[in-house]
Amino acid sequence: MARRISQGALREFLNCVPEPLHAQVVSRVIDIRRAKGRTLVEKDSRSTDVYFLVEGSAEVIVYSYNGREVYVHTIGEGDVFGEIAALDGKPRSASVIAIAELRAIEMHGEDFMACLKSSPAAGIWVARRLALGVRRLTDRLFELNALNVQTRIHCELLRLAESGKPCSEGVEVRPMPTHAELAKRIGTHREAVSREISALSKSNLIRHDRRKMVIIDLERLRRGAAAGAR
Repeated sequence: MARRISQGALREFLNCVPEPLHAQVVSRVIDIRRAKGRTLVEKDSRSTDVYFLVEGSAEVIVYSYNGREVYVHTIGEGDVFGEIAALDGKPRSASVIAIAELRAIEMHGEDFMACLKSSPAAGIWVARRLALGVRRLTDRLFELNALNVQTRIHCELLRLAESGKPCSEGVEVRPMPTHAELAKRIGTHREAVSREISALSKSNLIRHDRRKMVIIDLERLRRGAAAGAR
């Protein structure tokens, strides 16, 4: 019996691929799970597997020569990672570490490349994903170099809201990143994040505890980010 693939991003990709290759690739993908803190991809490793994230989230991290951790971006449900090494055959450019319990579908790099070679539509699908990644990194580069800490926090909270869930008070973000994690993401120190989060709480834009954050007034947060970027 043919194996069924119901996951969104993987299904979209494989729907671009003709039979019988489609069925062959589906029969070889691996369903994996990782606990928080586990590494999925190690920088400079020679693996070329491609991952389709189904549940949970992870951070893309690089390390300086003195061991300092440098945050690149967060990946979540529906994202694809690992495709760059599959495309150019070079060592991994970054590490990917789970920040919440996650589930992903692992596809062998050879199968991924066979799909691209078999179908222009599959190539366009991947190109669009890569273009989205470039846009995200361009936005982050601008924020880190042009915006103050307050506005960078506004921008990061808006990104968190994109993967949040509507609730009676606004948008719920769970799990709530620690202040240290937020500081790492926006290139500042924990004390600065704590001050700004406290100010947002007093202004009734957000409500939070250790487990979750509720963004109460998303529109005000957008206006604050837009004003700070001018």
